[in-house]
Amino acid sequence: MKFLLGVALVLASLGANSASVASQEGALDQEIKRLQEQIKEMGAIPDTQRTYPKEYDDYLKGTKPSKKAKKIKGYKIAHEKSGFFMGGGYALGLLTESYSGPQVMDSNLGIKVPNDVFKRAVALQGWANMLNLELGYQRFFNPYFGTRLYGDLLFEPGLGKLTSKNNPKAKGGQFFYALGSLDMDALFDAPLDRQRKNFLGGYLGFGVGLMLLNDKGRGVLQQMLQNGYVSPNALWKMLMQVDYTINVGIAFTYKRHWRFELGTKIPITYLRLGFETPATYSNTQGSRTLISGNTGFKRSSFLVMNVLYVF
Repeated sequence: MKFLLGVALVLASLGANSASVASQEGALDQEIKRLQEQIKEMGAIPDTQRTYPKEYDDYLKGTKPSKKAKKIKGYKIAHEKSGFFMGGGYALGLLTESYSGPQVMDSNLGIKVPNDVFKRAVALQGWANMLNLELGYQRFFNPYFGTRLYGDLLFEPGLGKLTSKNNPKAKGGQFFYALGSLDMDALFDAPLDRQRKNFLGGYLGFGVGLMLLNDKGRGVLQQMLQNGYVSPNALWKMLMQVDYTINVGIAFTYKRHWRFELGTKIPITYLRLGFETPATYSNTQGSRTLISGNTGFKRSSFLVMNVLYVF
């Protein structure tokens, strides 16, 4: 009988404790709701979501609380630095064109004939002042290292000036240039403050692009021409080729979302696609088309300055 009475007392005590815990949890829920309403009234949105993967709890099981908190903090910073980004800036580079072949193509007969268009080898150059647009996604694995995949477009907003190396005083040449590419970079950052909100770092990567060039001759080749040949173009009516690039630069990250970059796009090599159209020169007796294989194009490394925002 005493045993049964003891069991009854224990069960009653457990029931009272359960009721007390339930009451406390209910009061806590009410307090949380009250605080959330206050936050909403202040114009903010209460954040009640987990900011790190649930797998972290299993991965860090048995880890000291201080070390676990440090790792979770690092993940939150990496998560904040990751996301889609967009931006743009300015790019500068030197373009060079040339024609040194001893032959040209007879436009009517479709055969190669001696070069009676130019008096000597032609060399042209022009500075490309370009706008740059970027759009992509970056992912940081921790606060210091990450990768990104993005597309960028560099283009001359108007027409650049084309000059002759043979005769620097000759003026009148113009060109349009654009380069669109798909790029992948490795990112590395070093924090500048204890809160790890601002970083100084860099990037290194590779890009494959497609470039487009069109030039206008006008008077830039006037002293180089012979036999009365004229053309609206200098050397290219249209040049389209693949551009392989190495990307390298430094970056300053402000408040984990703004990136200010200064870098360069270094050309490795080019690949002609067969879609190019060299310039055609005409006179009263016929016309001559420049041979694509004898018509050269190169670009210098491009200096690129960008401002990007990570969403």
